[in-house]
Amino acid sequence: MLVMTAALVLAGCSSGGAKKKATATTTTSSTPATAVTGEALSPAPGSTQGSSGVGVMVDLVFRTKDPLLLPAAVRTAGPGTPGTNPVFAGLEVTLSGTDPALGGPTANLANLFQTVAVSQLADGTREVRAVWISATGRFGVGVDSTLEAYVVRGVAPTKAPPDLNGLDVVSNVIHVQFHIGGQAPSTSTSSPTPPASSTTPAPTTTVRRTTTTARVLPTTTTATTSPPTSPPVT
Repeated sequence: MLVMTAALVLAGCSSGGAKKKATATTTTSSTPATAVTGEALSPAPGSTQGSSGVGVMVDLVFRTKDPLLLPAAVRTAGPGTPGTNPVFAGLEVTLSGTDPALGGPTANLANLFQTVAVSQLADGTREVRAVWISATGRFGVGVDSTLEAYVVRGVAPTKAPPDLNGLDVVSNVIHVQFHIGGQAPSTSTSSPTPPASSTTPAPTTTVRRTTTTARVLPTTTTATTSPPTSPPVT
């Protein structure tokens, strides 16, 4: 009986240890993988972009194993107006400081991207890269800004809904907070006016007066006999 009791106790300890070990090795991912993965190469989080609101660079790259989820064509032309990009229709990009005249912070800026490049990596991954450099200060000057970008199935709307309702988002949502540069310092190249004490006086011309000394010639007197003087006519 004693032997049997010891065996039961040992078996119970072994079972409890195995169950504890199995629980410890279980992990759960809180971020599900997306079919398309996106990354912002620029702006970097916390960076300052541009000067006087000009020169903000947004460089986005998206990758997928399913090319049907990332349809795009090459674009090398200049930018258009805010809205859907005709060669990368699924791209949605917003900036929190967008001028209200351009649609405000929910306006899709995808059509402003000057360059869209399409590549196939060695492992078969499809890669689409989109680059935009702002030429105006209509997205904020000297302010903090938030960039959001993602890819949807089909055509992205011209206005991004605040909660993504109604959108079939196939990528992760890129979210970057950064700063847009303010007024640049003056770069005037004009020479400063020297102080009065260091001013070199203008050269002066001294006019020398010429003095002429009259030579007195000796006077020769010749004795003559004057005729008698006639009286005046009255």
